[in-house]
Amino acid sequence: MKGRFDFPLFLVVILALILGMTTLSSAAATVKGGETLISRQLIWICIGLALGTIAFIVNYRVWIEFAPVLYSIAMCLLILVLIFGSTVHGSRSWLNLGAFRLQPSEPVKLTVLLMLAWLFKRDKTSRLNFKSIVKSVLVIGIPVFLILLQPDFGTASTILIMGAGGVFLLGMRPRVYLLFFILITAVGFGSWNYMFKPYQKERVLTFFNPERDPLGRGYHVIQSKVAVGSGQLTGRGYRKGTQSRLKYLPEPHTDFIFAVYAEEFGFAGVVVALIILFLIISRMINISQMAYDKPGMIIAFCTAVLLFYQIAISTGMIVGLLPTTGIPLPFFSYGGSGIITYLIMTGLVLSVFWNRFQRV
Repeated sequence: MKGRFDFPLFLVVILALILGMTTLSSAAATVKGGETLISRQLIWICIGLALGTIAFIVNYRVWIEFAPVLYSIAMCLLILVLIFGSTVHGSRSWLNLGAFRLQPSEPVKLTVLLMLAWLFKRDKTSRLNFKSIVKSVLVIGIPVFLILLQPDFGTASTILIMGAGGVFLLGMRPRVYLLFFILITAVGFGSWNYMFKPYQKERVLTFFNPERDPLGRGYHVIQSKVAVGSGQLTGRGYRKGTQSRLKYLPEPHTDFIFAVYAEEFGFAGVVVALIILFLIISRMINISQMAYDKPGMIIAFCTAVLLFYQIAISTGMIVGLLPTTGIPLPFFSYGGSGIITYLIMTGLVLSVFWNRFQRV
């Protein structure tokens, strides 16, 4: 038995894409080759919608069966990046494939999601046992470690949070939560002292005091705050933001794209955008509660956790509430690997809803 198509989720995703493209068309106008960026993003959105449709049409349980193969391919790509990848902004995160570049760490999010669902496709227990926890930690930890070697702390943290959301959803004994807290604290301490590059440490330190380097590391945050503040209630108007027009705002089409949006559409526009984005998240959480099995629950809930984390970091970053990490804003920031991954994940969540009454 099939369920009805979830039009509410589909419509809010389309609205988010429209807002994203509107903002990108303004932000890209101040960037060299902006028209090319816009056309490329449109192509990637079309590809993402097509692949997302395929992900929806094919029962999500079929994709889960291929999870080990897809996960293995993704890990191989991460290793290839470390050997042959191109360095951009201090991170070796890209593979040059002739006409375009691929950032494997983005589709890795999808494979980790499917792999977690595969691990628990026949699990009937009320909470995780020790063996299941170890398997989950390995599935999440291997790509996180490989991405940290690039180094790309921002993307590694998104996979870690997404995976942790799935593990906590399935439940563990209280002492295991305490053990995880100790482990995460130890990993954080070790990363800061032995893995973080100087520029990454400076980003965190500048977060606490942007004025310590107003023309260097603190410049991004200060100019972003100016852009957001100048938007006031209703904004300066489409393509009329002075911070982006005069090129004071760095990376306006990627990391700071929401600052462009806030300046042009103001507080009212920000509220509308956040409502749309959080409607996507809330709908996915609802679908996870309606899922027939654990794999479906994991797919919907972990996708919601991933989107929530990236939205919270991206929006908090532009007003100085969180450190600058380079995490893109879903459905807004320029980037093919990211937008295609989000749309495929959305297709899988829609498939979970469509097949919620189908017995295996």
